[in-house]
Formats: sequence, structure tokens, C-alpha cells
Amino acid sequence: MQQRPFTRRGLLKNLGSLGLVATLRPVCRSLAAEDLDRFGGLKSVRFEASGYFRVARNDRWWFVTPDGSAFLSFGLNHPNKDYVRQDYNIEHWKREFGVGDAYSPEFLAAFAAKTMKDIRYFGMNTLGCHALKEDFGRITIPYIQGLFFVRTAYWLVQGPRSFPDVFSQAFQQHCERIAQRVAAPKREDPYLMGYTFTNVPILTDRDADAHGEVPWGRSQPNMPTWPRVLRNHPGSSPGKKVYVDLMRERYTGIAEFNRTYQSSFASFEDLQNTANWCPFIKAGDIDDAADDHEFLKKILDQYYSVGCAAVRKVDPNHMIFGDPLNANTAPPDDIVALMARHCDLIAYQCYGNYDLQRPLLDRWSAVTKKPLFHADSSFSVADEHMPDPIGVVCADHETRAREFLDCATQLLARPDIVGWNWCGWMDMWSDWKSDRQHTGLQNPFGKYHHPMPETMARFGAKLYNIGLNSTNGSQRETQR
Repeated sequence: MQQRPFTRRGLLKNLGSLGLVATLRPVCRSLAAEDLDRFGGLKSVRFEASGYFRVARNDRWWFVTPDGSAFLSFGLNHPNKDYVRQDYNIEHWKREFGVGDAYSPEFLAAFAAKTMKDIRYFGMNTLGCHALKEDFGRITIPYIQGLFFVRTAYWLVQGPRSFPDVFSQAFQQHCERIAQRVAAPKREDPYLMGYTFTNVPILTDRDADAHGEVPWGRSQPNMPTWPRVLRNHPGSSPGKKVYVDLMRERYTGIAEFNRTYQSSFASFEDLQNTANWCPFIKAGDIDDAADDHEFLKKILDQYYSVGCAAVRKVDPNHMIFGDPLNANTAPPDDIVALMARHCDLIAYQCYGNYDLQRPLLDRWSAVTKKPLFHADSSFSVADEHMPDPIGVVCADHETRAREFLDCATQLLARPDIVGWNWCGWMDMWSDWKSDRQHTGLQNPFGKYHHPMPETMARFGAKLYNIGLNSTNGSQRETQR
């Protein structure tokens, strides 16, 4: 493989005029354009071409492009048109784009073109899972599509109603409607990598517990959990029946159940027919953790069975990434293994350095035997306009660049990691959101936070070198 040194001049020369349908090319010259296929995959590492993205393994895990080349994802999350339509910068971007109406198709096209230019400027090769794909027209770089069958993310939960009865026919119909609307039109799209579901869902008490501000988000009160919501459903609920049947298996009789829950049911039939009998949030005097864990496994198995079937019914060609898990409140290994049975890989989010992630990734890789994908993370810098940023806060952008490079390099050197998508694109000032602002790679007026772009471009140019160094050189496919 030909090696060429990185230079700032070479970086700018290769940017050119990059529009929405530009051919993917590396912004740095460690790889020549002819080394990569049309999707940005490495031609020298070959697998069987299927016409769609998939995962495969030789001495390490890879994404495989539709043309059969090995691919590692380095992507951008959160490019959103709202970032260039705020009171403090909307006039700037109207002038910059040469468009008088910030809500016109011309403005949207200019926003999309800038995003694609930025992706290449940062040395990236993927449009990540957190972006409204409808804003980008025909996408001609690899991308990940979000499918929200449920709204159980900690930042979306609106009480118990956010946790549907996944055992009901209504839920199956709900998933089929969403899949038909979102996935069916993408069935033949070669640039689509696959589908993520709900980002960082509330699954366990660790997810649901009250906490103050944390690196990945704002403070929250105690939240409901799926098991506690469904056990409070009325007797006509299919989910309630599944719960009661499970309790019959776990307890010798209703008296033993009553002792655990401090309840006074006359029978399990009485439990079946009683709604709203127990708290929706964790109560310190009820030892329900083991019961909730077993019920959660049944809930998730059904959720994934229904959701994945709905997708595959209309689009059998593309991968299912599943829910990107919150690794900062990591679920138990058996929950992750359950998800892996339904999904092509394990996607996760983690705000922290590599040493924080390593023990968890070692376990998940061992129990799932699937590739791992870091779907969302970043390091941030606070300033007067973003006093409360999401992410691990660094003293300055030089430190931020070093933290990114150290973490990203160690992650992609693992043979089980197939990518990292960065959060996010442009700064979110407190004028727009008073708490937990996203720190981007540029300010709201398009001024880049150097040396982040140069550091990311270097990393992107060396991405496949890093990946190949994690293997012993074998190109034989051992698992598809």
C-alpha cells in the first residue's frame, strides 16, 4: 500500500468542490484514491460482494462494502439544519449560502452540501446514525438510518406511556407501519449500512436511577422501567399475562409473592386483574430486581423479535444494529447477549476514555461473538457560549484532539471494533439550549476548532493502517 505524508496543503487541495453527489475520496494522502472502492472500502482486503453492506471476519471484524471491500466506519453525528437556523447565526448562513430564505429547498441543499464537505474535511467516511436523512436527498456516502420503534431513550421518556406493550398486536402493527414508511424505500440502497433503533434506552435500574448532570446528558429524576410499567397494566394486556405467568414460575404461591412485594393479592388471578398496584419507579422496600431482570429479558426478546421482523419483512438486505446501548450505565452481559441474537452487531455509546471502555468491550465481545460499533461519543470544551457541554470536558481543543486521537486509535486497533461515529457537527450555544450543549467541530459560524480537523483527518487517513495492524495479515473470511 502506497504511503504519502499528511500535509495541510494536501488536505486543502483534496477538498475541492464537494457537493451532495461527490465521489468519496480521502482528504489525506496516506491512501490514494485508487486504493479505495466507491464506498471508501479498502480494496486490498477482499470478501465476497453481496451488493449491500454486511459484517465479516478474517483476523478481525470488518464492515464489508457492497463491492466486497473491507470497511471501517468513521462517521459524523448530529449534522442538523437547526444548527444553522438559530437567531444568532441564521443571517450569517443565509449570506454564506447565498439564499434569502432559510426554509427554502435551496438553503437545505446548501446545508447538505456543507455537511458532506465537512465530513471529508474531517477525514470521515460515514454519515452517522444521528441525522435526519431526509434532509440530504440522495445520499452517496455510507450512512446509518435510525428507526425509533419505541421512545424509551432517557431524553425522550414521558412517563409510563413511553413503554408500550410489546406483546400486543397493536405494537406489531406499529412497527410494521414505521418499517414500511422508513425502511421499505431504502431496500435497494447500496449506501445504507443498516438501521439503529432507540438510542441509549432505559433498560435497567442503572439507566433509570435519578442522577445529576453526567457526561452523556442532563440530570434526571427516577424513571420508570419497562418491567414495572407492564406489571401495572390491566388484566386485558398481553404483557400483563406474560408477567403473571412468569411470577407463577418464580414463586411457590401468591403468599410468597405478597411477602416480596408487600401486597395482599388473594391469588395470581387477582394480580392479573389488578392495574396500577405497584410503583412505576424503584421502591427501596421492594426487592424486585431479580424478577424485573427476568421479565426484562422476555420484554426485550419480544421487542427485538417484532421490530427486526418488521424491518426484514420490507428490507431483507441491510443490517440491524439494534439499540445503541449506554455503556456508561452498562446493562448486564446476558441482556447484551440477548440483543446480539437478533442483531448483526452491538452498537453502544460511551463518554469516556479507552481505559473506561476496555473491560466492558472485552466482556461484550466474548459473550456476543459479534463486532462492536461505537455509535456516539466525543470529548468537549466549555466556553462562555457553552458553559455546560455534553461529553468529557477538556481544558482546550489541543487537549481535546489528543484525547480523541488516543481513544480512537486504541479502539480501532481492537479486532472487534468496526467503527466510531463522532458527536457532533457544530456547536450548540446556550442561547439555544440552556443546559447540556453539544460541542461540535466548528462554532456556529463555521469557524473550525483547530487542531481537531487536522487530527481527525490524520486519523481518518490512517484508519485502515490501524485496523490492519490489529490482525496477523490473513485475508481469509472465517465468518459472515
